[in-house]
Amino acid sequence: MVTFITDTGCDIPKALNLPYEVEYLPLRVFLKNQEYDDKVTITPEELYNDELKGELASTSLPRPEIIEKRIKGAAEKSEYVYVITISAKLSNTHDLIKNIVNSLNLKNVKVLDSKTASIKQAYVLLKAMEYVQKRDNLTQAVIDSIVSNSLLVFYVPTLEYLYKGGRIGKAKALLGKVLNIKPILTTDNEGEVSTLATARSVELAISSMANLAKNFVQSKGLENSYSIVGGYTIGSTKVNLERLLSNFSTSSVIGSSTIGSAIAAHVGPEAFGLVIGERIEL
Repeated sequence: MVTFITDTGCDIPKALNLPYEVEYLPLRVFLKNQEYDDKVTITPEELYNDELKGELASTSLPRPEIIEKRIKGAAEKSEYVYVITISAKLSNTHDLIKNIVNSLNLKNVKVLDSKTASIKQAYVLLKAMEYVQKRDNLTQAVIDSIVSNSLLVFYVPTLEYLYKGGRIGKAKALLGKVLNIKPILTTDNEGEVSTLATARSVELAISSMANLAKNFVQSKGLENSYSIVGGYTIGSTKVNLERLLSNFSTSSVIGSSTIGSAIAAHVGPEAFGLVIGERIEL
């Protein structure tokens, strides 16, 4: 038996029929002097609504006792346990989990860095499941290959949330505000947030995002063999995501997910985007 574990930085579309059990480690969200467990005691919609009212949220690592309990439980009932975490460059979650696994001396548990977050973390998890199904032992080298053969493209109307969450520098955030630039972002192959392009409006951003995604699959020779996962926040961004996805074949889109509270704390309530890469065959 194989069990996968991930943190709630991973936004998997709900309707998917997964071949393996997935357990979640909730990241913590701090909002209005209250502490919440992401996707457990706070919904994404609740966070979006508060952000739109001007509230700012912060995040923290999963509780160590929850990590220990879930991983020990999975290790006892499973032959192999794969823990795929949010990027180690964006959160200390990976290092915390690795330290706990090492301290427990769990030989059948492997901790892997997705080098990304949100819907791309979900894509990495799905491709990892496919690899285990078709082949065998999952390694960081396999994960790194999945990362480099897929592209996350997401839009945020402001860099304010990423700056206040410590994910980008002050100069970049200020420049975006002064020039009224709408950034199109990604996570690079090392797991850090970087800029792919900029646009002056959401309409131009959608066009640019579609072109970036198409150029990527073309560069990888995947024109007839790719999959897409979409992500969105408030209702208007779902409409924008649908406009973006209309540039691609319907059969290539395996699903879309709301962006979880822990990620939305850093990208804001008006983010949307997609990940595109090698076809997922589960």
